[in-house]
Amino acid sequence: MFTAQKVMKEKGWLEYKYPMTKEDIRFPVGVVKGAQDGPTLVVLGGMHGSEYCGIEGAIRLFNWVDPAKLRGTLYVGMIYNFPAFKTNMGFVVPQDGINPGRTFPGKSDGSFSEVMADHFWTDFISKADYYVELHGGDIPEALVQFVYAPQIGDEKVDAQIRAMAEVYNIPIIVRRKIEIKAPAFRSAFVEMAAKGIPSILTESGQQGILNLEDAEVHLTGLKNILVHLGMLEGSIVNTVKRMYSEEHLAVRSEHIGMWYPSVSLGDWKKNGDVVGDIRDYFGDHIADVKAPFDGHVTVIRTSPNTAIGNVLIEMDRITSKEE
Repeated sequence: MFTAQKVMKEKGWLEYKYPMTKEDIRFPVGVVKGAQDGPTLVVLGGMHGSEYCGIEGAIRLFNWVDPAKLRGTLYVGMIYNFPAFKTNMGFVVPQDGINPGRTFPGKSDGSFSEVMADHFWTDFISKADYYVELHGGDIPEALVQFVYAPQIGDEKVDAQIRAMAEVYNIPIIVRRKIEIKAPAFRSAFVEMAAKGIPSILTESGQQGILNLEDAEVHLTGLKNILVHLGMLEGSIVNTVKRMYSEEHLAVRSEHIGMWYPSVSLGDWKKNGDVVGDIRDYFGDHIADVKAPFDGHVTVIRTSPNTAIGNVLIEMDRITSKEE
């Protein structure tokens, strides 16, 4: 869909059909080819269609970059989960109810979201030398800004991933080891890292709200990435003190009912501390929810409606801090 000329900036739609129903699969994307040779960076917003700050960060990046000043190639996917974006749906692809962040590298004859992943992986994500996935806090969740830096056990790749995370100018960096297995329907950034492509996931934004300050955090981080990779001239913005986590854990509901958190974002809790409780629809107590370890509250579910398996809080075990 894009021209072959060396220096260019183009936007448009990647379009396919879901083979079983002939329903449209569409992705708004842009490509910027620089005046000089360099690496290829793929940036993706809207893995979850209601995480608007990540979407806005991708849009702003594409519109800001000048191809005459760029070394290499920048691919920007503005909204991956376009069906959810159009229907204001959190977390999943509405056609099959699957979280798209667990579908890569996809399946050509699978469900709607698996076929989405197969097309986008083949024609877009797989072009990357480096990959950044932008998230922004879905409809029922409040969160602090953090960067997820997967560690695969390859010293060179892990160092590149850590460096990308550190220049993003977000205070919490989660460095979590992942097991390298055959492709098995996992997150795109994890699948890319498993293939040796330095990749990070970034979070700025919350509760399905387009907060432009949170979107600007993404844009600043992405500009820093371009400078760090040598794709643009400039200085890296560094305004935060970083905390490093080796373990990020989600506490999920074991009950149906209403969730009442008793903690705030950024609170520090000890293992076994009560962080909230589940009550029935008459207000009667069902169960306390407790912290799984000593750590920092990073994500809180803000919707009281709770089903079995819903994430209630996420915490980080902080192992070091910048002074």
